[in-house]
Amino acid sequence: MQNEAMLDVAVFLFRKGRKNCAEAVAEAWQKVSGRDPELKENLSKCGSGRAPQGLCGAIYAAQLVSDEEKKAELTDRFADAAGSLVCREIRSMKKLSCTACVELAATLLDENLQETAA
Repeated sequence: MQNEAMLDVAVFLFRKGRKNCAEAVAEAWQKVSGRDPELKENLSKCGSGRAPQGLCGAIYAAQLVSDEEKKAELTDRFADAAGSLVCREIRSMKKLSCTACVELAATLLDENLQETAA
C-alpha cells in the first residue's frame, strides 16, 4: 500500500470515511506504512479541538504515530505552516481549513516515512 499517497488516504477518510481529523491521519499512516502501533488514546474523541491541550487533532495524531526522532521537526513544520498547533487558534486565523490540516499532517508523516525508508 506504500504507493498510495498518505495524503489521499487521510483526506478520503476525513471527508468521505466519517473519521475526525485525528482518526484520519492515524489510520492513513497505519494503512500506508503497514505499521500498527498500539494507540492508547481513543482518537474518536480528539476531533474539533478536543485533543489534549486543545491541539489540532491532525497534528496530535501525527505526533502519536511519528518516529520519536522526527516528532519535533514534524511539529515545528506543522506550526510554521498552520500558524499554531492549537485547533481554535488555527481556525480563528483562517490560515488552514480542517481538511488542509489533515493534508499537512499526512504530508509531513509521509515525508518522514520516505526518509526512514531511504
